[in-house]
Amino acid sequence: MKRLRSINGIRDPYSRRILSNVIGKDALSVMRKTPRALAVLVKGLTAKELRTPPARGKWTITQLVCHLADTEIVLGFRLRMSIAQSGTPLQAIDQNKWANGLGYDKGEIRTRLALFAHLRREHVRLLGALPAKDWKRYGMHEERGKETIERMAKMYAGHDLNHIAQIKSLRQTLKGNR
Repeated sequence: MKRLRSINGIRDPYSRRILSNVIGKDALSVMRKTPRALAVLVKGLTAKELRTPPARGKWTITQLVCHLADTEIVLGFRLRMSIAQSGTPLQAIDQNKWANGLGYDKGEIRTRLALFAHLRREHVRLLGALPAKDWKRYGMHEERGKETIERMAKMYAGHDLNHIAQIKSLRQTLKGNR
């Protein structure tokens, strides 16, 4: 996969922000490393620390990990639909409705980390086995428009780096408060 060189021409503010995290990086490499990075970041934190929000209305580390696990499920569906049925519609999700409706605040972090790691390994394997021509297959995201498999991989890698940075920052804040 080509490394992202710039985000010129990308109009959607969310996509610009997320893709800016992977400029000059290999998306599959980032995706491959994320489960281990998350495991390291949560290691040694107490249950209370894992459930302490950085501010009112902001997600805890547990909620962020639950979100990553659920978005990995979404990625699996979007990848499979786009590979098997290029051009298929891709539904957007409302992450706050998912967080509230699926009880992220009560999530079991070890279970969610294990789920994320398992799914991510499978998705990296699937992507790594794709012929070059299939990276251009795509889905039509209801908010962002055409998203190729290549763009999806870069978006998810950038999404990973975004949330890893949030968790690092929250961990530093928590450890500084001891």
